[in-house]
Amino acid sequence: MIRDLAALSGANERRTADVLVIGGGIAGLLAAVRLSRAGVRVIVAESGGLTQPTDTHPLNAVEQDGDVYAGADSGRFRCLGGTSSRWGGAMLPFLPDDMTLTRPGDPVWPIGPEVLTAYLGEVERLFGLGDGPYDRPALMPGPFVPRWAKWPPFRLRNVATVFGAELRAERGPEVWLNATATDFSTDPQGRLDRVTVRSPGGGILSVAASEVVVAAGTIESTRLLLLADRQHDDRIFAPDDVLGRWFHDHVSVATARLVDVDRPALNRVVGFGFEGRAMRNLRFEPGAALRRDRGLPAGFVHIGFSSATPGGFEALRDVYRKVQRREVPGLADVSGLARAVPWLARAAWWRFVERRLLFPDGAELAVNVVVEQRPRPDNRITLSSQRLDALGSPLARIAWRVHEDDAAHVAAITEAFASAWNAGRLSSLARVVPALPTDLRGALAAGGGIYHPGGSVRMGFDPASGVVDADLKTFRIPNVTVLSTAVFPTGGGANPTMMLMMAALRAADRLSRTCAGAAVTTVATHDAQRDRDHAGTPSLVG
Repeated sequence: MIRDLAALSGANERRTADVLVIGGGIAGLLAAVRLSRAGVRVIVAESGGLTQPTDTHPLNAVEQDGDVYAGADSGRFRCLGGTSSRWGGAMLPFLPDDMTLTRPGDPVWPIGPEVLTAYLGEVERLFGLGDGPYDRPALMPGPFVPRWAKWPPFRLRNVATVFGAELRAERGPEVWLNATATDFSTDPQGRLDRVTVRSPGGGILSVAASEVVVAAGTIESTRLLLLADRQHDDRIFAPDDVLGRWFHDHVSVATARLVDVDRPALNRVVGFGFEGRAMRNLRFEPGAALRRDRGLPAGFVHIGFSSATPGGFEALRDVYRKVQRREVPGLADVSGLARAVPWLARAAWWRFVERRLLFPDGAELAVNVVVEQRPRPDNRITLSSQRLDALGSPLARIAWRVHEDDAAHVAAITEAFASAWNAGRLSSLARVVPALPTDLRGALAAGGGIYHPGGSVRMGFDPASGVVDADLKTFRIPNVTVLSTAVFPTGGGANPTMMLMMAALRAADRLSRTCAGAAVTTVATHDAQRDRDHAGTPSLVG
């Protein structure tokens, strides 16, 4: 059932639940639906509306200190489905080395990769990915691991679409839109016993829940925990001085040119492929031996393309992206497709005969290197001491910098990749010529990260090393679970979203057992309480 707190201006609603989920994005909805299916009474508080029609949201304002972290604004989406309403969709599990191979000073994961990848098949089925392998070692034997990421069909990229029927159903999770968490109270045992959420129009909802899941993205999840600490005189997390620190992202830049290119042959190997309902794309991750020998972090290399003028590829992509955002393509979209008929005809042949996405006409091809930033305690999120948002809460303040060792890692991976490519059979498709920016650190900083943030609520073995434990429960508030890439101690070589999905399913299973064991309420009590809570409150059925 979907409701809108903005429609209840001046109202003061009260609710009870077994589990309150703060955030209706990828992790929040995965957990909420799974819990609801298990008979757990769930309330979801999402700070945005049904969709976010604009590219930015006013509640995403932050203070910046150091390099500008672009992901604070452009990389966050407040709406049902969250980032999944916009993301590209690449899904790939971390290599085991990403969680087990550490350099001196690196944090250690308190869980092994098998703990999360036990849910891999379930995620693949849910998003129509198929069960094909991810690694393609025969393609380029050597120091890099060629990997074949999976991309769901556009209609399955938005989790709000995937779970649309259950979210609207009377027996599904109770979802409140335009509901931002602002106030947190604890009981004498130190448990979070009530959370107040507010809408910009003055609507207030107070939720008492046995368990609280914070699934609001890395920056917002960190801000909310800092806010809860502030409201308790900085007695919860501040003494450990871990919350907010070690904020990191992937940074990326084009570092090499492709010359002597056989475009059709290259397209057949590194172009987007189609496998069942899913798309696949190729990337190359530095292997364990290379990382150990050169002291390198995780990362990946991929062949990217860019066009100086929009064409058929861009027109088709724009239509699909509107479908993903649950918007209706307009006349301009149709006109763009009409102008691109020649390219679309050739692209259709490539799609169904070659099973590849055709490179856009005239596209420039380049080698892009992506590296995981080394976690640093001075890269951190705190609360602003001066600026408040529209609901009267302090903004997040982000101190983020790209360091010279990040640039050195990019240069080293570029050199190793060019050497490996040019020495192997892929050199018949094109040669790789390094072309590093003159100011490499500056170029990485100008990119502002590629919106894979993590680390600021990281997992650890105890409160001195992490904010949450191996089960993603905060050490200091026993009934609070955090579902965000903020909990990942390191960034890994792949997009972290698939690992987050698996972590969300695992946490939901634990919470289901917790709620069942505590016998929070009976089914009959659930129904009676739901009827009392919903009496006179209109639902939103969009």
